[in-house]
Amino acid sequence: MARRLEILVAKAPQQMASAVTVRAAGGVVVRAQAGGLPQIALVHRPAYDDWSLPKGKLQAGESEEHTALREVEEETGMRCRLERSLGTTQYLDRRGRSKVVHYWVMRALGGQFAPTKEVDELSWVSVDRALRLLTYDHDRDLVRNFSKGLRAAGEHESTGANADGSLRTRTNGLIYLVRHAKAGNRSAWDAADEERPLSKSGRKQARALVERLAAFSIGRIISSPHVRCRETVEPLAQHRGLAVETSECLSEGSDSDDALELLSACAGKPTVLCSHGDIVGDVLTALAAEGMAADSQLRWEKGSIWALESDGRSFVYGRYLPPP
Repeated sequence: MARRLEILVAKAPQQMASAVTVRAAGGVVVRAQAGGLPQIALVHRPAYDDWSLPKGKLQAGESEEHTALREVEEETGMRCRLERSLGTTQYLDRRGRSKVVHYWVMRALGGQFAPTKEVDELSWVSVDRALRLLTYDHDRDLVRNFSKGLRAAGEHESTGANADGSLRTRTNGLIYLVRHAKAGNRSAWDAADEERPLSKSGRKQARALVERLAAFSIGRIISSPHVRCRETVEPLAQHRGLAVETSECLSEGSDSDDALELLSACAGKPTVLCSHGDIVGDVLTALAAEGMAADSQLRWEKGSIWALESDGRSFVYGRYLPPP
C-alpha cells in the first residue's frame, strides 16, 4: 500500500522476539523559516545517546493522533497540528518486542522547549542535516519519505510552505468527509427539504465537530447547499476563520461520480466536505471497491467523519471518526 512505510529490522539469531506489540505514534515536526525554508525537529535522548524523531507509546483508550500530538508536545514543547499521515515503521525494540509507530507530518504552531530527563536537547535542522544526524535508519527513511512529498509538489526546500503555514505537498493529502449532523424530522417539516435545519442535538454535534477536528490542519470547507449541511460546518468554519463554500456535487440525490471528482480535485489541500447519507455511502463504497483500505467497517452515521488519505493518485486509506 502506498501510504505505509514499513521498515522490518532483522533480529539476531539468538534473540527471541516477544509476542507483545508496542504501539506508538510521533511526528515529523516542521516549521518554515524566512523564505519558506523548512526545518525538522529532532530530539536527543540522553538515556540512549541518540538523535530521533519525537514519539511515544499509546495510553489506554488513546487514539494514535492524540498520542502523536501529546508525545510531541511533551518531548519538544511544540503545540502542533496534523498535516498528513506519513507512514508506519515496524521494528524490534531493545527488549525484543515488535514496535509499530505511526507518524504524521506536523506543523508547529508555537511553544518552547524545556530539557527533561528523557529529552535533553532539541535541534531544528534542514532535511539534509536531519539525514546525517539521525541515529536510526527507520527515522531516516521517514524523513526521505517526507522529502519526496516536497519534491512531488514540485517545490524546492525554500518554498516548502503555503501562505497559511501549511506544508506544500501533494502526497498523502487528507479529505474529511462529514455526514451532516442530526436534523429535524423530515415528515414534520412543511417547507422545502433543502431548508430543513439541524435539530437541537444536531447543533450540539456541529459544535463538537470543532473539537473533533482540532488536531488537524484544514485549508478549505465545502458543503452541500442544503441548510442542514451548511449548519453542520458553520461553527468549524467560524472557529478556523474560513468561508463555507457550497457545491451541488454534494447535494442529496446528486451523482456520486461528481462527488468523487470533487474529492480528487481537493486532495492537494486538507479539506472538509459535508454531504448527505446517500452521497457519503456511495463515495465510501466506490473508494473501497477501488482498493481503499479502512480501519473499520464502512458506516456513516449522522455527524460522523471519514478521514480519507490520498497518495496523490488515489485514496488509499480511510479512518473512521464516530459522531459525538
